[in-house]
Amino acid sequence: MISLRAIWAVFRFEWSRSLSAPRLIFGAALALFPLVIVILVQGQEAHLEREGFAAVALFALVPQIVTILSLLLWVTPIVHAELEGQTWIYLAMRPAGKTGAVVGKYLAAVAWTLIVDFVALTAAIAYIRPEEDAFRDWFVLAGLTVLACLAYGSLYALLGVIFLRRAMVAAVGYTFLSEFVLTWLPANVHQITVQYHLRALGLKAKGWDSLPSHIHFDERLLFSAAPAWQHIAALLTFAVALLALAVLVLGQRELVRAEQAS
Repeated sequence: MISLRAIWAVFRFEWSRSLSAPRLIFGAALALFPLVIVILVQGQEAHLEREGFAAVALFALVPQIVTILSLLLWVTPIVHAELEGQTWIYLAMRPAGKTGAVVGKYLAAVAWTLIVDFVALTAAIAYIRPEEDAFRDWFVLAGLTVLACLAYGSLYALLGVIFLRRAMVAAVGYTFLSEFVLTWLPANVHQITVQYHLRALGLKAKGWDSLPSHIHFDERLLFSAAPAWQHIAALLTFAVALLALAVLVLGQRELVRAEQAS
């Protein structure tokens, strides 16, 4: 059962809670992280304004690192936080309470992460001032960031529902093994990762058929013959399917007092 009213109520509550001082401080730190890294790299006389360097660096920093860190913290404890606060039983007893909790928390975390990402992206690009079209780079990376937030957020929501007390460990382990190990294996299995589709979209948006001569890498792991819309559809399907699965799994679970107390 889906109730837009319940989803909106949870979203508003989570959003107001995200405006607390600790969360704002952490959000500001995440937003400044890419800029600090860019400044340090520039300090080593690296030329980020060269073709491709800025885009590659910002892709790794914003749609990947900042997005993943933010969603790990805000989405992964999607159920465990309620169990610890002993508020889960009140949500579970309300009509559409479980669905509202999962979807509302997911949307609030995605919205919060997108704000942090956009601030980080804007600050870093303003500092680098690449010779290419800066607005085009911002637009492309912002689009990739939206897709990354939707896909990674639904994945962490599902892991949070399945593992409960060990959700953070499971999410970190999956992210490392899948998004930072499996995605670089020279086999078709890397195509099931979120990062593969994001990389392919980014390269197509840049208009690259091959890497610039000063970037040395195995192009078979980067380029895809599939059109951009297929990668977008894959990421959106990934997000919707995993979020729906999270709602379904949670709807079938009976969280007893022993779990709430642990």
